[in-house]
Amino acid sequence: MPVLTHAAYSSAQMAKLFLSYRRSDCGPYAERLAHRLRSFQFDTVFLDRDNIRLADDFADRIRSGLSQSVAMLVLIGKGWSTAQDDAGRRRLDDPTDWVRREVALAFSLTLPVIPVLFDAARMPSPTDLPAELAPLATRQGYDISGNYFDRDADDLARKLEGILIAGARPGSSSAVARVSTAFLRQLQIIWLVLSAITAGVAIAPAFLPALPQTFWLFPCCMTVAAFLWWLYWLGESARPARLAAT
Repeated sequence: MPVLTHAAYSSAQMAKLFLSYRRSDCGPYAERLAHRLRSFQFDTVFLDRDNIRLADDFADRIRSGLSQSVAMLVLIGKGWSTAQDDAGRRRLDDPTDWVRREVALAFSLTLPVIPVLFDAARMPSPTDLPAELAPLATRQGYDISGNYFDRDADDLARKLEGILIAGARPGSSSAVARVSTAFLRQLQIIWLVLSAITAGVAIAPAFLPALPQTFWLFPCCMTVAAFLWWLYWLGESARPARLAAT
């Protein structure tokens, strides 16, 4: 029966998000939002300026970042869909536009894609978008006001925790639940066995006077430690349910 280690449980409880944005549109907001999300249960937030180092292959790092993420947040300001290149052409109409490529790749990987609209920006209509980005227009999004950024960003983070932390991909949350239940059962058996050993050792001096009267203290300490460890993981196993309820 598999044992859920501390590292495995921690990784199950954390999540990596990918932030897609235009620097000319939501650049100042992207870094602030990444900082707020990192203060919650998201172990990493992929942001190009932070996660792509000098001399890295940009395309490879984008693909790698998306493949390791549980969801993409598309940050949309008022100029997101109308941004133009130096020749005056709309960037979204260019197949090599990185924002277009990022969102299209996220859809091809079947990641949850969540539009985050800033300062009353409107959701683009399907006709505003290239064909491979058209599903974005019907995705439920979230609005953030720059005047109430911290409040709105924290509320978004809590909502994301509720739907993503237990595992965004199908079946992952139930798998974690099954393994954690097995782990809790194993811990329970351990401290019950230790309790029985402690009880046996405690009465042993009555039959073997040569044994010290405090002979039972060591197994007793082990029993208490196992019991407290079991209580700790019992509380942690209920954490995803508590998050989902908020």
